[in-house]
Amino acid sequence: MAAHGIPLGEFNLPDWEETPAGFNTLLTSLFKTTPPTALIIDEATLFVAVQQFLLRHRIQVPGEVSLVTSDNDPSFALCDPAIAHIRWNSKSLVGRIVRWANTVSQGGTDLKQTRLPAQFIPGGTIAPASKGVAPRPPARTQAKPHQGSTAIH
Repeated sequence: MAAHGIPLGEFNLPDWEETPAGFNTLLTSLFKTTPPTALIIDEATLFVAVQQFLLRHRIQVPGEVSLVTSDNDPSFALCDPAIAHIRWNSKSLVGRIVRWANTVSQGGTDLKQTRLPAQFIPGGTIAPASKGVAPRPPARTQAKPHQGSTAIH
């Protein structure tokens, strides 16, 4: 990222308290000053939590932020529009972890990096990159609680 003029820091890969309140605090901080144009989320449960946060704050996907997940969860097959995701073979990763654990458990050192083939699957949760025009800032109002059925358009 630095090679492309994007400074690295806590904003790019933030640490957070792994609780619902901690995740909400993280998302609030990310959108406070310079909202991200895209989020890459690695677990289906976190993806749903991000969607809920964005809905509460009336932040449009993909209009104001694009979402991609590295977890091709089977439940995403029911989503319309389709969720942009990264497809990869988790069996290869599990095998690599088992080999690493075996080596370490026997007192060895295993610092080998392994590249796993992956494929980006575009979906309706991403938008084209901006052409130098800053997106409008997202609304910061809380949605009022709604009771009864909800329709999503």
